[in-house]
Order: sequence, then C-alpha cells, then structure tokens
Amino acid sequence: MKKTKFDLKTARPGFTLTELILVILLIGIFASVGLVRTRDGIVAIRTQVAIDQITADIDLLRSMAFARHDTLTMVFSTANDSYTVYTGPDGSRSAVTDFSNSASGVVSFQNASFANVDITAVSFGGQPEIQFLPLGDLKSGGTITINTHTITLQDLTGKWSIN
Repeated sequence: MKKTKFDLKTARPGFTLTELILVILLIGIFASVGLVRTRDGIVAIRTQVAIDQITADIDLLRSMAFARHDTLTMVFSTANDSYTVYTGPDGSRSAVTDFSNSASGVVSFQNASFANVDITAVSFGGQPEIQFLPLGDLKSGGTITINTHTITLQDLTGKWSIN
C-alpha cells in the first residue's frame, strides 16, 4: 500500500470554524428580527379583522332592526372578548341563534384566529351594549376599544368611525 502524504502548508478551499460561526450568528440575528416583525404584523392584521367583523355586524344589526321592526341589541363582554346578539326590547330579550358568524348568537374572539385581540372597553350610555330601535335608530352613542383602536358610534344614526 502506498501512503499519501498531505501537505499542510498549501491552502485548500473551505471555511474556517470562525467564519462558519459568524455566518450562523448573523443568520440567527436576521431570523429573530424577522420573526418579531412578523408577529407584530399578524397581531395588527388580526385586530383589523376583528374591527371589520364588529363594524360589519353593527351595520347588519341596524339593518335587521329596521327590516324586522324590532329592537336588536349587541351586548359586549370584555372579560370573554365576545358579544351576544339579542332580539326584543329590554326585559324580554332572546338570543338571535342564527346570527352570522356566531355560535347561538355569541361572537367570540377567544380562539386561535384572534389571538392577542382584546375588547378592552365598551361604553354606550354607561352600558356595555349597542341597541338599535325598530326604525334602525341607535339608542345611545358610545365607543368600543379593541387593543389600541377605538370604534365610535354616533348617537341616533349609528354611523361608526375608527381612530
């Protein structure tokens, strides 16, 4: 057998251990920055989707009150990040079980699709509820706060704005 002798003094193509560690560290730093930005972006998107759903449901509630010539109420729960839709005047309400995107009249944001979306405050004349009267008029204006965004409903018309 013939022995092969390696010449350690000549340069061979490749990377040193220091170069490999440096490249791995840079990749890790860029990946962590990207993940943080992605998470913040996802929370903003989820918040906007929740706002869109609430405002669409407010418009639907106003239309249903006018069409049914009935009082319709959306009662918010900040503890459960949800709201329930009821039909009927105060004192004789019943849940609207066939309301769009609800489970027996309850629309909840406590699921994976709406992680980090919080209904932080709701106030309409001191109550956590929106009530549309039989002609589609809002009983009392007020605000809904979701994370850092506020939905404001105008008295009587029920027109909403976001700030």
